[in-house]
Amino acid sequence: MDQILEAIFTNISLRTWTISATIIFAILYYFILIMIIKLYSSEKENNNGIHIIVKISIAVLSLIAAVVTQGVIAELYFFKDWECGLRSTCI
Repeated sequence: MDQILEAIFTNISLRTWTISATIIFAILYYFILIMIIKLYSSEKENNNGIHIIVKISIAVLSLIAAVVTQGVIAELYFFKDWECGLRSTCI
């Protein structure tokens, strides 16, 4: 995974990473949540579709989750927390 992140962060800027990763993760989370709702909804409710307020709420939740996800991935790469313990001096 380190080689993948290194290739990503050396070839594109941090701003490009932030925008593109947020959009990709938001779309991914949105479709996953919509599919889960459609899977667990009854057949009668499924014919009418999902209410617009629910779709907007899922879009906002997906956007927040995408920002957190791309931030965690970027932070793990820049600080490399998985390699060193708190008391070691390998930074």
